[in-house]
Amino acid sequence: MNAKLESKLDMYRATQTYCDNNMPIVSTVPAFATAFTAFKANVTALIANAQQEDQVTKGITTDKKVSKKTLAQLGADVAAPIFAYASSINDNTLKAQVNFSFSDLFKAKDELLPVRCQNIHDAGTAHLLALADFGITAPLLASLQTTIIAYKLKVPTPRNAAADKITIRLNQKNLFTATDLILKEQMDKTLAGFKAANPDFVNTYKANRVIIDPGKVTTELTGTVTNSVDSSPIKGASILIEETGVTTTTTPQGKYQIKPISHGTYTIKVTRTGYQDNIQSKINVKLGQVNKLDIALIPVV
Repeated sequence: MNAKLESKLDMYRATQTYCDNNMPIVSTVPAFATAFTAFKANVTALIANAQQEDQVTKGITTDKKVSKKTLAQLGADVAAPIFAYASSINDNTLKAQVNFSFSDLFKAKDELLPVRCQNIHDAGTAHLLALADFGITAPLLASLQTTIIAYKLKVPTPRNAAADKITIRLNQKNLFTATDLILKEQMDKTLAGFKAANPDFVNTYKANRVIIDPGKVTTELTGTVTNSVDSSPIKGASILIEETGVTTTTTPQGKYQIKPISHGTYTIKVTRTGYQDNIQSKINVKLGQVNKLDIALIPVV
């Protein structure tokens, strides 16, 4: 989602929040209330769509990089003893099949890495009895197979990723079109029903309908969660924006990112088993900026 669309979504969310906070007034005009229900459903779908698009666009996330490193290391650890065995029996074909260092494997393309590691696994299985003296065991090969499968699940093929992106953006376009239609032809057109009894509601609604200049950078909230004692990163900490209910968790490096996020003031709650909860109030998220918030958690004694 580009900055212009993000700014439009930000307007949607501001309009939704204002109407949600004034439901006794909204309910006095049934046609408006009915349209607003459909509008809210579309906004929820757009937020989910934007998060899905962001996940696909990022490609290999930090978690995937860790998974890739783990597979490459295990693959190299299995390949080296097999290569030594192949050298001892002068089997050049087997040597070529497993002649991969950690660097070779880690630098391999996403779809090629599991293929190379599978070949290493299969070579080990085919010569398992002879490899006993070289430290290759059935459990070790089983671990390699499990790691290969886990990595495949984390990394979609480029073709699938490209197809997913096309589908996501088409859905996004249709959702924006449908939501604009609800606003312009239903909610805006029935707004006159509030003028007599609730003129302030009408004026503030119109103010929320204004799309603010989005700037050049997508709005996001990012940071690192660490241990307050030794500053080590905390994996799996939960980040909750209390006003919206949006959550995310930290990576093995303790990092998190929430995107998209509307500009505004929020309360951020960070939790992790074994640590005291940390609540940060009045956090100002500025439009069109990468807003950084690092948080330290205190271990439970």
